[in-house]
Amino acid sequence: MGREDCCYNQAMSEAPFISAIVPTLNEESCIEECLERLELAGVEELIVVDGGSADRTRELARKRADKVLVEPGGVFSQMNRGAWEAEGEVFLFQYADGLLSEAACVEIREALETPGIVGGAFRLRLDRPGLFYRAVSFCADWRNRLGFGPFGDQSIFVRAEIFRGEGGFPPAGTLPDHELVRTLGRRGCFRLLREPVLVSARRWERCGKWRTLLRHWRLSALYLAGLRRSRGAIIRGTEGLRKVR
Repeated sequence: MGREDCCYNQAMSEAPFISAIVPTLNEESCIEECLERLELAGVEELIVVDGGSADRTRELARKRADKVLVEPGGVFSQMNRGAWEAEGEVFLFQYADGLLSEAACVEIREALETPGIVGGAFRLRLDRPGLFYRAVSFCADWRNRLGFGPFGDQSIFVRAEIFRGEGGFPPAGTLPDHELVRTLGRRGCFRLLREPVLVSARRWERCGKWRTLLRHWRLSALYLAGLRRSRGAIIRGTEGLRKVR
């Protein structure tokens, strides 16, 4: 798979087999609902990759998941491990504190019918009321449209052959999820779907709203600073990022 343009035209089956990979760490409060939603959405294979939970996450996951694996290397190592074990034609990377609608797999399959689409993600919606959280969701939409993102909490999906061909999520870096999207953008187009993923705002509440926002800005700044150190990287990166549509 050596082509690096927006012309990935390999035909898939009419209803491609979707494997959902769910990384977890102490998620007993939400893992069951997450997996139930994925089943209702039409996911054919559920793989939970646990990072070493001290609670009942693995026990609860086994009630619904096809495979429950253990991978202590961090969230992106967990998702890579799940992908290598998955059998689907499409990988859906779903965080345990996110909930997809029943139409999610329909939208994924419709998007992948378009020639050149290698993957995509869902719009971010936080589950708390209030102007601050609505503003975060609104800004996330525009950030994606401007070419920065999507990120892992937006339920990224990708054709399995493309993901494996690119080696999965980078093993290190400031934003491995965004780096994967940037890389995939050079292989084809990334589609931002209409349906949102409803994401828990618990981390914002626990760590503080403004502190969490500043942390996100800091990581983004570090990532962009790293790109600028490489000659021409910003130009090449932008070419890939602008294929989010």
